[in-house]
Amino acid sequence: MLAICPNPTIDRLVILDTLVPGVVDRVRENRAYPAGKSVSAARGCLANGAHPRVHVLLPTTGSEWYLDTVRSEGMDVTSHPCPGAVRESIIVLEDDGRVTVLNGPGARVSETMWDDFVQSSTAGLRPGEWVICSGSFPPGVGPEALARLVAAITATGARLALDTGPAWMPLALRGPALPALITPNLAEAEAILTGETSPEATGVGDDALARAAGAAAGLQERGIPHVVVTAGSAGLAWATRQGAGVLPGRRVKVRNPIGAGDAFLGGLVSRLEAGLDFAAAARWGMATSSAAIEQWSPGGAPAHRVAHFHDLITAS
Repeated sequence: MLAICPNPTIDRLVILDTLVPGVVDRVRENRAYPAGKSVSAARGCLANGAHPRVHVLLPTTGSEWYLDTVRSEGMDVTSHPCPGAVRESIIVLEDDGRVTVLNGPGARVSETMWDDFVQSSTAGLRPGEWVICSGSFPPGVGPEALARLVAAITATGARLALDTGPAWMPLALRGPALPALITPNLAEAEAILTGETSPEATGVGDDALARAAGAAAGLQERGIPHVVVTAGSAGLAWATRQGAGVLPGRRVKVRNPIGAGDAFLGGLVSRLEAGLDFAAAARWGMATSSAAIEQWSPGGAPAHRVAHFHDLITAS
């Protein structure tokens, strides 16, 4: 299994009682984690006993701390260096549960650098192997570059699990090469289906799970073998050629919800690679995301908490 991270970031958590814009606030705690959605997904893989290779398109400034910290977590990570500084994302977590995310843009990447990264990422892939590619793409990499990545991965016979935003995903779904699995959140899925993009909220409405089921079915009808649409605390919906289903969300003590969807993807793909059917793998994915929400680390989840939530989900 391989996790490709095209736009890594350092997640800087700001933890405080209440954010008051326009004044000097005093925070209670600061934390920093190496991240990027594929790295967060790799944490979900680790929580399920899998050990994916992680390949990161990593700007050189700030890379030493990034790599040392990720490796200290037990990840098998290699970097494809490029000029610039590792981007940073500011995540403001308030005591009432409100979350504000400020994503940095990342270092600019030339077309040649991108093509070199794609070549190094796909070298050695085996037929049937799962490849996770999740998150945004750095400046200089247009949506058409994603289509080349999808084609390069599928040409090896590997199975691509893709989770990227509505600015890039539609081109990846035009074919003829298609991902084997996509896992957008509800806002992203509806934007893909409607072609209309609006600011992404961090909360969900009462109808979120029903909307997720409709969006999953609509995307699967476009020829994607496996689709999951996550809907935050409401849960998730999935649709495949063999069937469909929903998993309502569970009550969890929330520390950091950022990376929960990535943890789900890592848990899901790990269990699919282990041979589980999709419904069973989805339960493990949800258990992983539930455990990750309890942690500060984006996507991080202790294995015993994953097992705990899996037992609850299976029993219900």
